[in-house]
Amino acid sequence: MRLWEVLWTHYLSEHLHLYVCVAILKGYRDNIMGEQMGFDTLLKFINELRGQIDLDAILRDAEALCICASENGAASIQPGTPPSLPIDSGLLYPQQDDVL
Repeated sequence: MRLWEVLWTHYLSEHLHLYVCVAILKGYRDNIMGEQMGFDTLLKFINELRGQIDLDAILRDAEALCICASENGAASIQPGTPPSLPIDSGLLYPQQDDVL
């Protein structure tokens, strides 16, 4: 639950989820590279990590990656990559007052 809460905050970047993924892969790279996992095996391995990940370490690493990448990292993410926030309103969930 805590991971989802952090991701929903869009802390530092709306693409924080990508940095979290990189941090997880970085944290387990020895296992992944040592076993030369294919795509299916990698997905199975990542799914089996549920409940075993040191979330504090992963979030710290993701934050550091995001800060290091800063503008260059954001520039390399194509516009419209989910979950891009709406630019026009600035509100994540616009209200429709006429419904109330």
